[in-house]
Amino acid sequence: MTPANSAARELIYDVGAENGDDSAYYLRLGYKVVGVEANPLAAAALERRFAAELADGRYALVPKGIAAEPGEAPFWICDDEPGRSSFDPSMASSFGARHHCVTVQTCTFRSLLEQYGPAAYVKIDIEGSDDLCLADLDSAARARFISAEVTCGARQIGRLRELGYARFKIIAQSSFHQPNRTLELIKRRAAATAKRLLCAAERLAMKQRSETNWRKSFGPSGPFGEETRGRWLDDRQALELLEILDVRPDDQEWYDIHAGL
Repeated sequence: MTPANSAARELIYDVGAENGDDSAYYLRLGYKVVGVEANPLAAAALERRFAAELADGRYALVPKGIAAEPGEAPFWICDDEPGRSSFDPSMASSFGARHHCVTVQTCTFRSLLEQYGPAAYVKIDIEGSDDLCLADLDSAARARFISAEVTCGARQIGRLRELGYARFKIIAQSSFHQPNRTLELIKRRAAATAKRLLCAAERLAMKQRSETNWRKSFGPSGPFGEETRGRWLDDRQALELLEILDVRPDDQEWYDIHAGL
């Protein structure tokens, strides 16, 4: 059953907190936040940024990486874009980025659920390890809403369906916008020159909309739950959209799966 206690309704997990902009947004909305960050430099900056919230109990910082087992593991920090830091060196070094390895403490997501309890929303963005969080959820600990970066969409949506999630959105992180299925089909079938023009026009339109309406109000991961843009899809429709988008690890665009009970 969905957790009904007030503590669950007031809590958000920010798994992959990075610079803390998402955490700050959730705190401004009045939620308590558990921020999880493996990068030691980023975790130290979060501790400084949220010193007051840590002191008054509204923020809890977990300076560890999510793994299948607790302990220690090599973690690759992307020097050029810290948000791409990962346990997977190929992600930290993508597009030729400079990177280096450190050893970090690890924990399971289940241990955090046992310590802090269920939440209203779980944001997962940990560069290739998102599925570990999905694996540790169960029907008793699931949040009303959840999001994860698309890695293998079919597997992720299948797991979310197992957990009882029935509503989905595929949100582009460049715009906080769910791509239009018809337009994506046209782009997929268009000649290369026409496709480039369509993509450029769409990026410009979405950039203007996001800058004027959304990015001034929302953190880098954007709105969540009922505030996300676009209509909710069932699992079949979400999978069809992902197939059209054909998301690849080396794409410049990236997407999040949002799911609701």
